[in-house]
Amino acid sequence: MANGKTEGETVNTEASRLGRGKLRQFFAYLRNIFSIKTVLAMVRDRRQQPTVPTEMVVCILFFVGVLRIRSFNALEPTLAEATMQRALGVSGGGNSQRVCSVDTLSYALARMDPETARKMVVHTLRKAERNKVFRHGGQGGLRFVAIDGWEPFSSRSRHCPACLTREIHVGTKERNQTVTEYYHAFVVAFYLDDRMDLVIDMEPIRSADVRIDSGEKDVKGHEGELTAAKRLLPRLRATHRWIDVLVLDALYANGPFLTLAKALKYGVVVILKKEANEPLKEAFRLWRDRGPDEVHEDRENKERIELWNNPGLETLRTYDGPIRVVRGTVHKEKNGTTNTWCFAVTGIANGLSNAGVLKVGRSRWHIENTAFYQWTQYWHFDHVFTHSENAVASLFWIFFLAFNLLQLFVYRNLGGYGRDQGKDVTRTLVRLIDEMRDDLARLTEPLDWDTS
Repeated sequence: MANGKTEGETVNTEASRLGRGKLRQFFAYLRNIFSIKTVLAMVRDRRQQPTVPTEMVVCILFFVGVLRIRSFNALEPTLAEATMQRALGVSGGGNSQRVCSVDTLSYALARMDPETARKMVVHTLRKAERNKVFRHGGQGGLRFVAIDGWEPFSSRSRHCPACLTREIHVGTKERNQTVTEYYHAFVVAFYLDDRMDLVIDMEPIRSADVRIDSGEKDVKGHEGELTAAKRLLPRLRATHRWIDVLVLDALYANGPFLTLAKALKYGVVVILKKEANEPLKEAFRLWRDRGPDEVHEDRENKERIELWNNPGLETLRTYDGPIRVVRGTVHKEKNGTTNTWCFAVTGIANGLSNAGVLKVGRSRWHIENTAFYQWTQYWHFDHVFTHSENAVASLFWIFFLAFNLLQLFVYRNLGGYGRDQGKDVTRTLVRLIDEMRDDLARLTEPLDWDTS
C-alpha cells in the first residue's frame, strides 16, 4: 500500500493525471510502488565531481533497457530530442542540447560499481516479496529458481582483462585457420513462474586474469560455470530466503553441487542425461522390465504422459542422502513426436508429484526462451554496448531492473492486458514496449521522478 491506497488504486490515480498511455501508467507504477528515483540513486561510480550525475546516467540507461534501444549509436540522437528529455524528467526539454553524450555513458559505466547496481534489483525484489508476489509459489506451493550459464556476446577483436577466451576454427577445410574469440559469460538465477519470470541474481564466470587479480594462487585458466554457480548459491540463500527449489540442467547433476544445495536447504530438480552414471544407472536397471507407474492424458496440451518413479536411491557415492529419480515420456498428439526426460530430485522438492517434477523440469526452458532468447532477439544483449568488466556487469544489472519491472507491471498491474495478449510472455512484452515507444512521442511535459 502507498498513502493508504492499494497498489492498483495508487497507480490508477497517477495514471489519470499523466494520461492513459502505457508509458505513463508504467511510470506511475514505478514511482508509487517502487520509488524509482530512490532505487536508481543507489548506484555509485568512481568519477570525481561529474558534470552528468550518476543518477542521470543510470536513468538514461534504464530507458535504453525499457525501450530496447539497440545501441548507443541509436541512442545518441534521441538525447537531444524533446520527448526523451521529458521522459527523463528534464525541464525545458527540446533545446537541442543533449542531456549527455554516449561517451559519458561509457566512461561512467567503466567506473561504475556493479554491486551497487545489483542492489537495485535486490531492493525491488524484496519490495515485490513484501507485496506478496511470491506468496503462492507454483507446483506444490513451492518457489522455483532456474540456474544456468549465459553467454551474451563474443568478439574476435574487442576484449578486456575480464574476457574469457577460446580458440575456434574458421574458413574451409582447405584453408582452415584458428582464431581467438573473446567473450563474457555469467551464471544467472531466474525465477520460474507460469507467466512472470524474473532475474534474481547473476555471477560472472571469471577469467584467469580476474582470478589472479583477486588473489587466487596457482591459477591455471578460466573458471567454469559450476565454480561460479557454487559462489552464487550462498549469496542467493542469504539474499532471498523465500526460494525453495533449484531447477538445473545436467551439468549440475553431481555430488558436490547437490551437497552444497542440501547444506543451504535447497530442494533440487536436476535433469539427468548420462545413463552410465549414478543414480540414473540404477534407476534404469530397476525400470528394465517395468511399465510406467502412471499414465496421464493432458487434453489441454494434447499430450500423453507416462511416468516412472524411483525414490530413495543411494548409489551416488559423492552425495550423502537419498535421491529420487523420475522419468517422464511425453507423446505429443499434434506432431507425433515423443520425448523422454529423467530428473534427480532432492530435499523439499520430494513433495512434488511425479507429474509435478516433470512440469517443473520442463519449465527450466523458460530461462532459455523467456530470458536468453528474448534478451538476444529483442533487448540486443548480443551487441557490445561497452566493454570492460565493471561496465558489462553494471549495464546488465540496469537492464535486468528494467526487465523485471516490466514483468511486474504487466502481470501485477495490467493483469487483463497480459491475458489478452495470450500465453506468449515474450510477445506480450514486445507489444507493450511498442505501445510505450508510441507514447513517448505524446509526452507534453517532463515526468516527475520524485515521489515527495
